[in-house]
Parts: sequence; C-alpha cells; structure tokens
Amino acid sequence: MKRLILSRHAKSSWKYPELRDIDRPLNKRGRKAAPIMGGALEERGLIPEAIYASPSVRTRMTSALLAEALGFPTEQIEFIDSFYGTSPGGVVQFASKLDESLSSVMLVGHNPTWTDLCHRLTGDYLENLPTSGIMVIDFDINHWSELSNQGKINALLIPRDFGCGGGQD
Repeated sequence: MKRLILSRHAKSSWKYPELRDIDRPLNKRGRKAAPIMGGALEERGLIPEAIYASPSVRTRMTSALLAEALGFPTEQIEFIDSFYGTSPGGVVQFASKLDESLSSVMLVGHNPTWTDLCHRLTGDYLENLPTSGIMVIDFDINHWSELSNQGKINALLIPRDFGCGGGQD
C-alpha cells in the first residue's frame, strides 16, 4: 500500500500587496491552523515518511508547522520548484517517481491543483480543499509508478472541524 497526504497551505496574508504571490507569508489564522492540523494527523497515526512542498513562503511555513506537530525533522522537508504553478498531472508525474522505500508521503501545495488532484486520484468530487485542508488517500499498489485514480479516501481533515477555520485573520 502507498499513501499520499495532500495538504493545502494554510491561510496566507494579503497584508503586503507589494509582495509577489510566491513571497506571501501565512497570516495569524494560518499560523494557528497548520499545527492544529498536523496534530490531527499525528493523533490518527497518519505520519509521513517524507514531506515535499512548493517553494512559496506560505507552503514553506505550512510544511514546517505541520512537520513540527508531527515530530518530523523540518530540515528534511524537500522543496520542489515544479509544485508552484503545476497541474495535477505534474504532481502525479512527480509522485510516480518517488523512492519505493517510502510508503507514506505528504505533499504541500496550492489550489486549484490540490483540489483537482484530490478529485483525480479518488474519483470523488470535492468542491474545494480549503486552506489548511488535508486529504489522506490510500492506494492499493506496491509501486509509486502504479499511481492512478483508484485511491481511497482515508481521511478528509477540514480546519473548521478543528476550530481553526473561518474568519479573515
């Protein structure tokens, strides 16, 4: 079995309009939500063996906060340039080449790609994976190269269900 943990970055700040999109940090709500969501994964025993994230500031911050809550070494997070602005197909192509010794991997990225990816990999409709939202998808496969749209949703963690969603900041 292989498992993908798809995490959308936490809520980002629009406080500094002069910043490029890739440079926007998390806002207060995002900094609060990410560790709570990581804790929800940890409580369920859904611990990744590797974390790969987009290089944007908000995904760097989100992945670090998730990792800390999961007891995952933040220095082992790998930032994948192609995740910023990629398509669902680009993420599938990346995942299909993952190290076979890994069975559970977290990918941290952006919408609309992450919502579309959840739909593509499971065949289940998801209107929107909200900021800080996490979908855990299990695949009955032995090799990442066999990754397909046959995934089964193990968990869908939505921030509002943990008291850390909604509101502006």
